[in-house]
Amino acid sequence: RLIFNLNNHAKTSRVDVETNGKISFITGGRDHSWISLSGITFCPGTQGQSGLPLANGWRAYGGSYGSPTYTLKSGICVVTGLIKSGSWGHLATLPSQCRPSKRLHAKTSRVDVETNGKISFITGGRDHSWISLSGITFSPGTQG
Repeated sequence: RLIFNLNNHAKTSRVDVETNGKISFITGGRDHSWISLSGITFCPGTQGQSGLPLANGWRAYGGSYGSPTYTLKSGICVVTGLIKSGSWGHLATLPSQCRPSKRLHAKTSRVDVETNGKISFITGGRDHSWISLSGITFSPGTQG
């Protein structure tokens, strides 16, 4: 199961994608009769997936939720998974082949991906002791 934070115009919504393909609205904004599913990105299966090195006490949420991984496929880096119980700030570090050429801002809670591979929580909701990394997708920059 992967968790995505998606747009419902003025508010955000949590939408989960289960291993059987079921996409479900879980909670969040319902002010409109629509929800954008843009931002649901992941690589199906486990081929090419590698464990994401976590930092500052963060660990996989476990259970039916996706483990923290990254996949580099066809020139696109895809980060997925649910992590919990760490210190807010530095969450994980991507390997050199899966890093952006410029700092990126990802997600509705601000999560940045830096050129050195550092993935950091910057600001946003911290009501829970977990954060989803699913939906962070980008083309890595040329390393020089």
